[in-house]
Amino acid sequence: MEEIISAGLEELGLTGRVPENAPAQLAQYGQMLLEKNQVMNLTAIRERSGVARLHFLDCAALLKFCDFENKTLIDVGTGAGFPGMVLKMLAPSLDVTLLDSLNKRLDWLAEVCGRLELEGIRTLHARAEEQAHEPGFRDGFDIVTSRAVAPLELLCELCLPFVKPGGVFLAM
Repeated sequence: MEEIISAGLEELGLTGRVPENAPAQLAQYGQMLLEKNQVMNLTAIRERSGVARLHFLDCAALLKFCDFENKTLIDVGTGAGFPGMVLKMLAPSLDVTLLDSLNKRLDWLAEVCGRLELEGIRTLHARAEEQAHEPGFRDGFDIVTSRAVAPLELLCELCLPFVKPGGVFLAM
């Protein structure tokens, strides 16, 4: 998996822009994902190459569209951590909030963060439409991401309230 990730990052023109240890760290995350997927449905993709290409490199492609360094990001409906976890590993200065309505996924993501020694990342068990009204969340993030959560018109309603003026929403 690490070799596929390294080659994919090179193809995307991201080599040198991401930490040297990122492919190894992502491969470790991928292994943890595949192991947990045997007892909890996190992804329909069940082979290492698919996880590397269809999850990790798909998320990594976002690095080509905006600057993530020293920014705040909320990943709405993070699920198994895509794209928030991947972006954190590729841009370590990024301050990440992983929001999801299912606590068991967030518990697993917190465990992953601990095992991978990731800092500057938090999990938040909430519904996006409610959390956007909480102090510090509305207009609170430089970058808002969401991947495979809802049709675009609904996704905009859920995610745009979190975007700071001048910020960006990256819908996947």
